[in-house]
Parts: sequence; structure tokens; C-alpha cells
Amino acid sequence: MTVLAVTGAALAVPTPALAAPATLNPARFTLDQDFTAFTPALAALDTALAGRRRSVPQVMDAANRDRTALCNQSTWQALRDRSGADTIGFCWNDGDDATAQWYPQGLTTTREAVDGGHYAGRQLVASAAYHKGTGVTLDGRCPRDPEVPQSARLPIKGVRLSLVDWDADFANTYRHLLLVEPTVDSAGRGTYKPLLSSNGESLHAGGIGWYGQHLYVADTRGGFRVFDFERIYEVSTGLANAVGRQSDGSYHAFDYRYVMPQVGRVRPTGTNDLRFSFLTVDRGPAAANRALVVGEYAEDAATAATASRLVRFPLGADSKLTTGADGRTVTATAAWNTGYRQMQGVAAYNGKYWFGSSNGCRGGTVASHFGTLRHWNSGTGRTASYTWAFGPEDLSYWYDPTEGVADYLWTQTEYANHRVVVAVPQADWD
Repeated sequence: MTVLAVTGAALAVPTPALAAPATLNPARFTLDQDFTAFTPALAALDTALAGRRRSVPQVMDAANRDRTALCNQSTWQALRDRSGADTIGFCWNDGDDATAQWYPQGLTTTREAVDGGHYAGRQLVASAAYHKGTGVTLDGRCPRDPEVPQSARLPIKGVRLSLVDWDADFANTYRHLLLVEPTVDSAGRGTYKPLLSSNGESLHAGGIGWYGQHLYVADTRGGFRVFDFERIYEVSTGLANAVGRQSDGSYHAFDYRYVMPQVGRVRPTGTNDLRFSFLTVDRGPAAANRALVVGEYAEDAATAATASRLVRFPLGADSKLTTGADGRTVTATAAWNTGYRQMQGVAAYNGKYWFGSSNGCRGGTVASHFGTLRHWNSGTGRTASYTWAFGPEDLSYWYDPTEGVADYLWTQTEYANHRVVVAVPQADWD
């Protein structure tokens, strides 16, 4: 299979180096991993939707939206200035680029998921977006939505996952799936609901990681929500504001054709006060050192001084986190405080880390609000800082050992009419 890429770049000089992250004691960061909590609801859903499970290739064969060539160049101009024609990526269709209702956040790829980078024969980019609410429109002052009371935005639809083909052997298409939480109704029948936080807003989904068959989604105060790419259901369409089992026995998902229900949850325990703002998979060459890497968003420098932490949790061969003897407790293997404010994402590979930070939105020009990409090599201690994209979100490391293409850093941007999914050679930003 052929990876879409180009070559040739002119490099700029990075901004001065910065302080390296400070080491913390990882033992205080523990998790409880539970893949049994949803077993009854999933069994009921299997019964209700018997014969309607679909594989990732089946979903992608039915992809119904076209990705386009990179657009909105002012958003990613800083990346092009450094990596030149090596900058690659795509834009969403016009409706997804412009909507004020769905905001892209977490990003991952099949290069995080499996050795060789193809899951069930497909090479994919996966993007998570959270829903602001129905009927939200832009306010004209900034490419973001205004503050609107929740009652005026109902229904709130949670989180959707967009699977995008990134391979010359397949059409340039993508498909949205709705991520849902399985449950049972009053009669014990399987159903599901959107991913919402405790205050009724959509789960932010600030970071996602794909490892094996599982998708890990950041839940800011709750740890991770876990989903299974081997458990996707096709449901009915035609009802834009309906979700779950309906009175006529049909199943809907806000007019999305596919749902992927949560299968597990991983929660912080003990003195672990970590906020799970974003995450990534470090799929380094040594399987024993692979990890989910979690980071915290800190609004200002004062908060960042103590609460912009980065923590590694070990991953096992079964696409789950590695537990202790009790089969549930996960203990971090390394932790640091970065001191970096407004971090939105991290990419990690074999001791190297890249941190993407935002720089606001209100007033001025796009160029005046470019973000920052920081690099840290934990082995050599080298640090560097670079101008980054406008409205940057999650990061993902794209490792290619077989096809002769340089390793890439992928990111995406969130603001309406400024959205791109873009990648640059990691060597340019080392």
C-alpha cells in the first residue's frame, strides 16, 4: 500500500530552548481498569441488534463524505514555513469545516494501533469531535460559538468519531460514528445514550489513543472511556434528534448510521488527582515500554507550575493497560511536570515527546494566535520550541518502518472555517 506523501523542505531556526520537565514520583498515579461494568448492557445490546455488527472495512466501504485537499492555509502557515512541501494532510467537507456544533479535539491513527500501521487492511486517521448543542451558530467575532444556555441547545449529542481513509489504494472518504454509553431501559432491553459529562454537556474528548482493537478516550476527571473497534453496530437513520431504542423498537443515533458503545472504563484511584485532558499512544520499538501517555491542560503559568503533568501508564499485549496482581490496578511507570501552559496534545515515541499548546482566539489575526510546539528528548535532555498551528488540538506520532517515508507528527485544528488535519516530518521539529 502507498502512503500519500511528498518530499523536500526548507527548515527555519527554532526558538530558544526551554526548561525540561521535572521528574515526579509515578507511584502516586494509579488507575482502576474495569472491563466488566458494561457486560450486562452490552449483552442486551447484542441481542437487540443481532446481525447488525459491522467491521471497520464495512464501515469504510460505506463512507459517505469526501475529504478534500489541504485548505485554510493561514491556519497551518507556520508548519509550511518550516516543513515546506513535506507538509501533508486534508480538510473536511464544507459542512464539517464550517459547523459551530461539532469541534474536533482528539486525534489518533492506525499507526498507533498496530505494528505495520493497517487495521483490518485499512490505514486510517481517526478524529474525535464533541457536540456543543443543536442550533449553535457562530457569533461573527471569532471562529467559535457564543455562550448559549444549555436549554437552548438541546439535544446535546456527545462525541462522534470520524474515520478517514489515508491510503492511495482507497477512496478519499470518511465516515462519522457516534460513540455511546450502553445501558438498559426499564424493561431490561439494551439501549444506549450519548457520551455526556456529569453536568449534561458533551464529554470533551480532548485526546484519544488507538491501541490494538481498543480506542481510549480522555474523560477529564474520570480517566478513560474505552471502546472496541470489533463492536460497531449499524442502526437506523432518519431521526436527527433521536438516540437509542425508540418506541417502535428501532434504534437511532442522531441520524448517524453507526454507533460504537463503550466497553470499559479506567478511573483514577487513591491520591491520583490527575486531570485527563489529552492522551496518546507511545508505540515505541520495545513492546514492553509501550504506554498511554496522559497530559494536563493548565490555563495559566501559575497553574502550569504545578499542574501541567505528563504521566505514562503501561500497555500490554492484549490492547489493555497492564495491571498488577489484582487484575485491575494500573500504576504509572513515569511522571513529570512540564510547566507548559495551555497544552492541548502530546505525541510520544521512544523517549521523545512533542507538546502542542494553543494561544487563544479572540481579537487580532490568525498569525497573532498561532500555537506553540515544544519538543523534549528525555534521553538527551534536549528541548526546543517552535511556532505551531492556529487552534491546535491533539497530536499523534506516525511511525513508518517499511515504506521509506519519514515519521510524521499529525495534529488537527478546532475552529470553524479554520479546520485542517495536517502532518509534518518529525525530524523537522526535533
